[in-house]
Amino acid sequence: MKPGIIYLYAGKIEEWTKDWQEEKHRESLWGRLLLIQGLQELGYDWLFPQNKDPEQLLEVLEASLGKGLYGKPYLTEYPEIHFNISHSGRWAVCALASMPCGVDIQERRPIRSRRMVERTMNAREQRQILEAEDSTAEFIKLWTYKESCIKLSGEGLHQDMKTIKAPVCHQFFWLEKDLAGCVAAEEAFQIEIHYSKEYRSSI
Repeated sequence: MKPGIIYLYAGKIEEWTKDWQEEKHRESLWGRLLLIQGLQELGYDWLFPQNKDPEQLLEVLEASLGKGLYGKPYLTEYPEIHFNISHSGRWAVCALASMPCGVDIQERRPIRSRRMVERTMNAREQRQILEAEDSTAEFIKLWTYKESCIKLSGEGLHQDMKTIKAPVCHQFFWLEKDLAGCVAAEEAFQIEIHYSKEYRSSI
């Protein structure tokens, strides 16, 4: 894992969880499978038994995880490895880095109500959305930025979305035309996007 790089592992949720149709937490499972794939590809494959099916790999991962003060998961034996997971619509993404990071993705959807904008955006951001050529895209962009900042700190709902502390660095990205994302960290970074093996083999 190179310093200054945040690795994003992304894929469509059904690719590895298509046989788990009754599983209520398929999105979370897919995100963790992406974490496993990322760790394996970045040189940490020795953490996991060879030739194990996804369910067995998940069991090994779960046994390795702890939770921070606000519930943010981490690898108890390897605190130098930082990760964060997000999912939206058909997609999930896992950010992996040698620095604390937060990631969020959001599928394009109509803005539910003016009240939601007022509750989550400050006055400047509300004007920015109102004046944008595509107000929905602008709202989603700002939303992913705020969520990635919250997930970076690990404080979750303890933070006011209107007054989020800006990180040192953030970058926007798109997985599809209507699927926006943002990564945040407290030091400068570049991102590398890696699509899951299953997804790559299907396109």
